[in-house]
Amino acid sequence: MTAEFKTVFQTPWFEIRTVDPGQEPSGTTEPYYCLVRPNGVIAFVLDRAGAVVLVEQYRPPLGRVTLEMPAGSVDTGETLEAAVVREVLEETGLVCERWHAITPCRLALQREDVVDHFFVGLGAHEAEGYQRTEHGTVRFLPRSELLDLVKSHRFDQTAALGGLYVAEKLFGIDLLTADLACIQSVLATSAGGDLGTDNGSDRARPDQQ
Repeated sequence: MTAEFKTVFQTPWFEIRTVDPGQEPSGTTEPYYCLVRPNGVIAFVLDRAGAVVLVEQYRPPLGRVTLEMPAGSVDTGETLEAAVVREVLEETGLVCERWHAITPCRLALQREDVVDHFFVGLGAHEAEGYQRTEHGTVRFLPRSELLDLVKSHRFDQTAALGGLYVAEKLFGIDLLTADLACIQSVLATSAGGDLGTDNGSDRARPDQQ
């Protein structure tokens, strides 16, 4: 992008801005519209028995409830690790014994400059004395059931599956089928908190930029 953003529409959660299209192959000189939002985190969470933790969410654009991995935005000044812990706690009331940073993801290159960071949380259990602040129903599914949902095209949050794919390619482990002890061992020796240089943890919310 070769010019400063100009905000044309703003909400508390995102902005729509225009920017010079730069070296657009089509040669257009029309403004390019971009979605601007905070960077985010996505969490693949397993409880102590190896079940995957998902949350039912009503999504107005779809007009129905979906089943999703916990996810959300990184607050201003918040580290990625703190953000994923907070989002999982708020959405599920759970805390994890171990967290592993897997990969940064860019999900909509044609429309936004945002990084969503994929984490794996292991050993999830109830946070003592914590009252959830969000109201979606928490579901504990055998990983085989999540795999069945994916195979039958009934898991809507397909962007989150990119993190599972990268985990398999980076660490040689299928998080949906591998034994829990194997997952714990592999991630303990291979994955960690090194998020690279493109972590975007200082990205502010649009109304704070």
